[in-house]
Amino acid sequence: MPVWISGKITSEKKLLSLSPGAIDMVKVIALAAMIIDHINTILMPVPRPELYALGRAAFPLFTLVWAMHVTRAPRRLQYRANRLWIWAMATQPVFTLTFQGHIPWYALNILFVFASATQVLAWQHRAGQRGMLAGAVLMILMAWPLMPASYGVPGLVLALSLAIWLSDPPVAGRERLGYIPLFSLLLLNGAPHLLDNTLPALAFAIIPTLLLPPVAVRLAMLVCPSEAPRFMPGTFFWLAYPGHLALLLLIHTL
Repeated sequence: MPVWISGKITSEKKLLSLSPGAIDMVKVIALAAMIIDHINTILMPVPRPELYALGRAAFPLFTLVWAMHVTRAPRRLQYRANRLWIWAMATQPVFTLTFQGHIPWYALNILFVFASATQVLAWQHRAGQRGMLAGAVLMILMAWPLMPASYGVPGLVLALSLAIWLSDPPVAGRERLGYIPLFSLLLLNGAPHLLDNTLPALAFAIIPTLLLPPVAVRLAMLVCPSEAPRFMPGTFFWLAYPGHLALLLLIHTL
């Protein structure tokens, strides 16, 4: 069971006490996993299943880092959402060109997952139940274009449930949500193929999705123990995500 969901194994306290350096290390590992996955998809003549498996760590790790920070300053939620919408839309052209021929033209990049989830949280903070209703409508609208390349409903649910579960200050009753992220992880990769392609789906999709992220978090904690300072700039992911896509597009075009 992933370390951030596993019952009372002090997972929540450990995550919330990750040093700034450890959080940056998680980002580095997530970026490496994402680049491996994208190289496998775009540049490899025949995609390798083991590289695909390594790539399953990227989205859960990025989602974890986002969830740990998004609710720390509730008044800034709309600002965070606005910034994410801008970066998501700015990244979309290079994303579409890079994955042309691999995904449908309407598929949205992963930043739209975080923009949508942050927007839901912002509306809920500002308007309570009415905000949640508007957020549910937004999730329904975003599910279809996010499904081909950015995990669709399971990705949105994973982001929102982790944000609530790791919220600071704590949300009342969040303990009851502890297994929703786990269920979302189970559905994130390979679940539709369990019946027709059981062993490959388990070996290269579902099991790596469940096991690689907690291993990466533990490694980051060992490399960067408590009080380890940040070593990456705050704009790391904003630039690295479209930047690596543009580089892959250039290599593929040459």
